[in-house]
Amino acid sequence: AVARFEQGTLDEHLKEIPKQEQVVPFSNMILRDAAMEWLIVRDQLIQALGHPSFKKMIDIAARATKGVILPHRNGTHDEIMNKFRTQLMNLKETLNVSFLLPPSLSISFIYHGRVGQ
Repeated sequence: AVARFEQGTLDEHLKEIPKQEQVVPFSNMILRDAAMEWLIVRDQLIQALGHPSFKKMIDIAARATKGVILPHRNGTHDEIMNKFRTQLMNLKETLNVSFLLPPSLSISFIYHGRVGQ
């Protein structure tokens, strides 16, 4: 009797490995190039790179070990508006005033005290 041998395939055992985003190691040259590109593309003033809030953002991102995820436009807009409203409420309590906030977000203050008080 002749035994029949057939070689099987590995297809059912193989899985495609999803591609991962390649994180480029930090270098001052890469940061400088990215900063200049951002200035040009966003039509920012050169002074923006020296602003303390820009430096703070870079310092925070520098602590990331696996890259950073930037917020999306809508989420950022909503968060800014919520912070704005919170600041208005804190201001109202601090100044002891009432204010009207129409949908256009213009602000009208009504003072509840005497002038010079």
